[in-house]
Amino acid sequence: MLIYFSRIVSSLTFFIALLLIFLCGFVLIKNWKSRINFCFSLVCLSAATWLFSYSQAYSSLMKNTALNWFKMGYPGVVFISITYFHFANAVLRTKTAKWFIFGCYILGLLIAILIWRTNFIIDGIHVFSWGVYPRAGRFHVYFLAFFFALVNIASGQIGYVYLFKRNEIKSQIVLQQFKYILLAFIIFTFASIDFIPNYGIDIPPMGFIPVTIFLILIFYSIVRYRLMDIKVAITRAGIFLFVYTMVLGIPFGLGISILGRGVWLLPVSLMGILATGGPFIYLYIQRRAEEVLLQEQRQYQSTLRQASMGMGQIKDLKRLLQLIVHIVTRAVSIEHCKIFLMHEESKQLILKASRGRQSSDGEISVLALDCPLVSYLKEIKEPVVYEEIKQLIDDYNKNQSKKIEEDMRNIDGALVVPSFIDQKLIAILVLGKKKTGKLYTQDDLAVFSILANQAGLAIENAQFYERMKETHMQLIKAEKMATVGTMADGLSHQINNRLHAMGFIAGDALDTIRLKKGEKLTKEMKAFLDEIEHSLGRIEDNVKRGGEIVEGLLKYTRKGEEGFEIINLNKLLDASLEMVKFKIKLNEMDFVRSFNDNIPNIHGNFTQLQEVFFNIIDNAYDAMMQRKNEMKEPGYKARLEISADKRNQKLEILINDNGIGVKNENLEKLFTPFFTTKLSSKKGTGLGLYVIRQIIEENHGGRVRFTSQYKKGSQTNILLPIASEDRKES
Repeated sequence: MLIYFSRIVSSLTFFIALLLIFLCGFVLIKNWKSRINFCFSLVCLSAATWLFSYSQAYSSLMKNTALNWFKMGYPGVVFISITYFHFANAVLRTKTAKWFIFGCYILGLLIAILIWRTNFIIDGIHVFSWGVYPRAGRFHVYFLAFFFALVNIASGQIGYVYLFKRNEIKSQIVLQQFKYILLAFIIFTFASIDFIPNYGIDIPPMGFIPVTIFLILIFYSIVRYRLMDIKVAITRAGIFLFVYTMVLGIPFGLGISILGRGVWLLPVSLMGILATGGPFIYLYIQRRAEEVLLQEQRQYQSTLRQASMGMGQIKDLKRLLQLIVHIVTRAVSIEHCKIFLMHEESKQLILKASRGRQSSDGEISVLALDCPLVSYLKEIKEPVVYEEIKQLIDDYNKNQSKKIEEDMRNIDGALVVPSFIDQKLIAILVLGKKKTGKLYTQDDLAVFSILANQAGLAIENAQFYERMKETHMQLIKAEKMATVGTMADGLSHQINNRLHAMGFIAGDALDTIRLKKGEKLTKEMKAFLDEIEHSLGRIEDNVKRGGEIVEGLLKYTRKGEEGFEIINLNKLLDASLEMVKFKIKLNEMDFVRSFNDNIPNIHGNFTQLQEVFFNIIDNAYDAMMQRKNEMKEPGYKARLEISADKRNQKLEILINDNGIGVKNENLEKLFTPFFTTKLSSKKGTGLGLYVIRQIIEENHGGRVRFTSQYKKGSQTNILLPIASEDRKES
């Protein structure tokens, strides 16, 4: 029965030793830089050395073999107290002198040498009814004093802080950590019961039980109170431990049941230990090697991640694009960097920013949306590497890959990264080769993808900010015009009063002069009065013209039917041409009226309709001059033709020009506020056609339609109500 007990203890201590080795590697691989993790792993390693050696000694049938196993395991007992003390100081974050801890480790090493080389600590074997155990040597008591001193100091430090300094601990989590660590340390001290059999007292060794409880408490502290910040990984550890136990436990169980206990357990156990630590050693060496080999790469990747976070704060689009290419070129050390930005109107990607080596003659600055490279980017939505495309050509010789490779060569791109917002392509980032000659890695692609997406958001924000800024300026202008319109009604009354007064004064003066001229006067006086009469006549005429201008202003600002009158189309066109001639050169185009003089009159606001035809003639002139300058057709002559005809109770007016026309994709946007097709924003505000529609359809109850053929010309179709007198006549 006692022999059976020895085998059970051997198996249990062996299993706990494996558990400790696993835990040691686990906490190290999780965060080996943490002082707490490192010290705890040393405690686990020391305890594992002790328990593993003792498990083999318990199962040994020869005294000499058992003694050797005990001597191999006893240094673990020595270092348990030292690592125990070191761990406590790490948890408490005390400023214990490093030389003192270092001295303890040196002393522990000396004690281990004494154990291996002399009989001072272990002097032979005790044979008990339950098995064998090491006998204490002459200096064993001094070792015990050293052991208990360190253990008691460590436990006392934690107990003192928890019992007497707990009010100074503000964090409840830290306080709970101390509570469970203190409890674990107190229970761990009961493992010292295993020192009693060293002195010949027949007590079975049960120290592995408090060690197991100690592990459970520390694990609970780790899981519940984040002692070493590995709570998330505990579940994975449990799964791994279960699988690992099955993998190692089954062969060991089969070996013992078939071969029995023997020397074969030593190499097999060593193999199990190395197999346990092998993955952790591999991961550690791999991480260290990557840190050395990829140090430069990790640095610029970190720089790019930080840059991507700050791009959203830049509102100026041009500055943003230049900043992106500058950071990428400088951080990654590449030959050049470019950004192609989506242009909605032309449906093309246009080069907007570049830095580095100057482009060669074969490179392009515009990419069509239907080109092979852009189509491929829209399909895969991932970065494209030039070398990979070339490899595809070598492997499969596909025409599509050849076309993509040609596009990348034309823009001189070693790496092309697309930027998408809600499946919409915003821009592409083109990177040249690295100056070091190295290839782009998968980590690089991931970082540049993040950068490109952040850049897409920043670009969209900058574009939105620019549009809002432009809209704000236009609204300010519109508000000013509205203010002028509001003031016009009141001011026109005051101006009219002054003009009438001036007219009366001029009229009275003329009447006086005419009466005076009936008298006999000298030639000099008569000539003088003639000159004054002429001047007063001019004043009277200008007063009349000023009154007409004020009346027109009133007609424009008044709502409803106020300001509406019967309008003759010819007079309306004459007034519009009189206004527009100050802006354009009428002699550069043929202005043709293709309608009879007896067409019906219009019922409308003269000033508002004058603005309509002013805008139409002005827009047509710009379109015709654009065609003349761009297409340079021999014999081309700008021509604007206006025709009119009665249609039911409305007058249909057709205005045709042979200008550059409008692209199909822009036709629907023409009546949108602030949209313009003019080459320069200084030439157009994008409000002309919008105002035309407001005046014709809302103010006059008419209709306006616009059709166009690009590079051929445009037609504006206007329907206006006929005056009531003309309706009766018809």
